[in-house]
This record gives sequence, C-alpha cells and structure tokens, in this order.
Amino acid sequence: MSSKILLKNIQLLTFDVHNVLLTVRKGAPYQYARLAKECFKISSVDETKLQTNFIQAFRQFNQIHPGYGVNTNITSRQWWNLVVEYAFKDAQLTSEQSQKLGRIIYDEFARGDLWVKNPQADRVLNYLKPKKLLGVISNFDERLESLLEQHQLRDYFQFILTPRTCGFYKPQKEIFDHAAKQGNIRTNEYLCHIGDDLKLDYLAARNANCQALLLNKNNENSVDKSHVIKQLDDLLNLF
Repeated sequence: MSSKILLKNIQLLTFDVHNVLLTVRKGAPYQYARLAKECFKISSVDETKLQTNFIQAFRQFNQIHPGYGVNTNITSRQWWNLVVEYAFKDAQLTSEQSQKLGRIIYDEFARGDLWVKNPQADRVLNYLKPKKLLGVISNFDERLESLLEQHQLRDYFQFILTPRTCGFYKPQKEIFDHAAKQGNIRTNEYLCHIGDDLKLDYLAARNANCQALLLNKNNENSVDKSHVIKQLDDLLNLF
C-alpha cells in the first residue's frame, strides 16, 4: 500500500526538529571543540574522543534525568552542564572551568547562527500549512522556540511540544496523545509524525497509534519503504 493512500486521512502533521528542520553547523563536536579552544586557549581537542564521550554522556543522563530533568528537579542548563563535564573529562578541566564552559556552550547553542535550516523547509512548510495542521514534537529544551523564531519557522506551527512545555518526551506515548489534543483531532490515527530517529520518532509514533514517516537519506533501516522519505521535498508528493 502506498504512503499516499495511508496518509489520505491525516489532519495533523508533526515534525521533529534536530536533523530534520535544523542541523548544528559543522556538527556539535566541532562547535564544542571550537568553544573550548576559544574559552581556555586549548591548542587542540580530540573531536573523535569528544564525540564518543558526548554520546555516552547524552545516553547516561537521558536515563538518569530523562527529558532534560523535567521530572527530576534539575534545569535544562544543569542537565547540559553534566553532559559538557563528561564530554570534556579527558581535557583535565577544573570544576570551575567545566561550569564556565557549560554556560558558554548552552548560551551559544541558543543562537540561530550555530544552526543551519534545511533548505527545503520553507518550501515544504509553505505548501503544507494551508492543507494540514502543523506542530512540533521534539526532545529539545526551552531554547527551541527561540531557535525556530530566529530561522523564521515558528509561525508555521500551531504548537511546539517539548519535555519542558508538556512534561512528556519521546518515546512516551503521552506526548503524541498530547499533540492530538493540541490539534483537536479525534484520534491519533489522524496524526502523522515526521522524524529521523527510528526509535524516538518512527517507532514511538507507531506505538502511539499514529502514522509516521522516517526521514532516512540512506534508507538503512528495516522500515517499510512506503514509510520512508529521503528528503523533506518528498512530502510535496504525499499530501
């Protein structure tokens, strides 16, 4: 069955943001290393090791304090400070230096110029907005709305759902249920979520009885090909 047939009754489209609408310019490890060099005059930072540490830290603290600590009484800034401290654990920074770097990185990543907008985003969202309700479901923190505004993307969406705005996070079913309520649609079956993460976007949406499209440029995952798009422009032919 084609995607077009599956999606003909969709009333609400929700989008993930990271690596779908916005991408970190040159990648997070590059920016982390650049800021550390600028802040402490470090001559070189091993970006490969930094990336490995970052991934380990992100997974670890996402288990201890899921949703950036939304239910464990820490702020998102504190959450990211823990990640930064772990990511730079091999750089022999003092506690004070680590805290300072964490503050700098957090603030820098709130700036729109550290992020690149998907060049297809405006064309696709302009096309979809008159046809469907549009929303965002993202495991991002409270900086997201400002970033979308800085890239002139905010006005496309009826709502922005993040752990900090609704108390839920992907892959929890409740965040998709909340999106359906925000869109005032009768059943989750009329919601289609678009994201690039197999577990947090595609499978999470499907487990919440939503339709889902996986943005996967390389078509690497074992997902029904009719549920995969290789670029945002593919949405122009589906709705």
